[in-house]
Amino acid sequence: MPSMNFDKKYCTSQINGTVYMTTMKNLSEEQLTKLNAGAGEIYLSNIPKKCSAKRIMQVAVKLGEVYMLRHKIDFLRDSRGFAYLQYINETHVKNTLHALQQLFWNAKLGIRVRKSRNQRRLLLNNVDRLSPVQVYHELSKYSQYIKLCVHEVQPYYYIYVIEYRNNDKAAIAHHMLRSKMGHFGANAYIEWLDKYQENNTSQTLPSCCLQLQQPVTEQQLPAIHEKSEHVCFII
Repeated sequence: MPSMNFDKKYCTSQINGTVYMTTMKNLSEEQLTKLNAGAGEIYLSNIPKKCSAKRIMQVAVKLGEVYMLRHKIDFLRDSRGFAYLQYINETHVKNTLHALQQLFWNAKLGIRVRKSRNQRRLLLNNVDRLSPVQVYHELSKYSQYIKLCVHEVQPYYYIYVIEYRNNDKAAIAHHMLRSKMGHFGANAYIEWLDKYQENNTSQTLPSCCLQLQQPVTEQQLPAIHEKSEHVCFII
């Protein structure tokens, strides 16, 4: 069984409403790239209100070395009922789920375990004052995303799909952008792409194939409209 000396093995920190417990072990660049993209991520739900991140880890490490636990808490530091967990060996997640569930039951915590969907795409809609290029520059002020897909759903009416490195980065951006919607228009809103797709099953967003060259300028947009009836491009 792994050592329970968390102070020597894991670094604990907090950003807004998330408590992080992250391994201090040196990992290869390849391992970090996979893990930071959400590989092997496990979703924990039904966490008791007074259950701490450390208590969750005391159970989780019985199955192996943990890369990171992200535990969501409220302003009183009580659990919001869910967390995300990743093991350093992300390839055995399928075998881990059942065993981890059993461990939480044995510990009488009632925590439920399933594979995370690793949601990392947000949708920005109802932008009514800015062009796609202006939206691109405005978004860049508030968050670091890896891809911005622009879909024209009606003539010169766009929706924006913003993709982040992982669910954690997307959640932080979602929290930040909700407070900045006034910069995108009076009726603009941000939501998770999965939620939008669940509520708009008749509308399928095509895959973007046109990559705009940097630096992005307003002069590139008329040329895009000339090439295609349905405008969709990546910034």
